[in-house]
Amino acid sequence: GIRAHRSRTRMELLPSAAPAGPLTIAVDTAERYPWRFPGSALVRRKLASGDYALMEAGRTVAVVERKTFDGFLSDIGAMQALHHQLEDLGSLPTAALVIEAQYADFLDAKRLAGRWPAPHLARLLAEVAALHPRLPVVFAGNRALANAWCARFFAACAQREASPQLDLVRETLARYEAVPREEGVEERIRVSALESAGGSFTFAELA
Repeated sequence: GIRAHRSRTRMELLPSAAPAGPLTIAVDTAERYPWRFPGSALVRRKLASGDYALMEAGRTVAVVERKTFDGFLSDIGAMQALHHQLEDLGSLPTAALVIEAQYADFLDAKRLAGRWPAPHLARLLAEVAALHPRLPVVFAGNRALANAWCARFFAACAQREASPQLDLVRETLARYEAVPREEGVEERIRVSALESAGGSFTFAELA
């Protein structure tokens, strides 16, 4: 009934608008071997935070900080500076730290080759998550997967910009209760609307 219809509609709520034209991605000038973003317009500039930034009309929409396995191990040697860097990233509306390695790699004594004890790294990685809760940390596995994750992340952020209704619908769904209330005019309207909505609808139709 109503509960099943709500679950089905939740899965079918897809943005009806898509980003217009290719994405514009800024690459920090310090990136020696940058990721590739086929079909996107790339610009080289010094970024205040992160290594890659999704731009729209000169405005920064999202930022990604890239870390290689060896690079992150080197940053551990200056942990205070790393925390400052991550604090700057976490203060942005949309940002992520993407690591070109698996979490397990930082616990592998053979891969660490005596540079850092695995228990020490496990504690520091937990500390990063605890002290910067607003900053997603993505262990992508390798360079190619990290590049692919960033490209899809930027595409999703651009789609969010093109479909601002998505946040409104998400908030509405979070508050929605499908338990039938006492029969009345409002309840009859609600049931009628749900039953006539069909299998799917666009954001424009919802508005």
